[in-house]
Amino acid sequence: MRKLITLMLAAGALAVPAATAAHGKPGGGGTKPCRGKARVMVVLKGTLANDPAAGDPSFQMTVLHTNRWGRGYKQATQPVTINVSDSTRYVPSTLDALALNDAVVVKSKAARCDLRDPANLPDLTAKMVVDQTADTQEEGSLRR
Repeated sequence: MRKLITLMLAAGALAVPAATAAHGKPGGGGTKPCRGKARVMVVLKGTLANDPAAGDPSFQMTVLHTNRWGRGYKQATQPVTINVSDSTRYVPSTLDALALNDAVVVKSKAARCDLRDPANLPDLTAKMVVDQTADTQEEGSLRR
């Protein structure tokens, strides 16, 4: 009887570490599930693929560089359509001041969970559009 109890205790003592080692980290170690509406800044850098007019609701751009959250837009079919709204800021001036092949930076916000699937990316509405071509032309005229 004493041997039986000793064997049962030894088996139990070995079973506990084996069970915890097999379980692994809590949470499964895979990608985290999407909870909430966490919004992240998407930054796209590239060139304009069309010449937008003043009343246009969107413009097209060829994406050349992005931040982490914009990777899907770089891998998507080019050019990418970017929507604009009344609250979109333009640096240095307006939408109609932009021209074909201008170097631009577009900043937008999107829900982090929506950016997970590169095949179904959400439409971006620009918060800010920065024309970098104008900056380089102004710097060139100042150097001369």
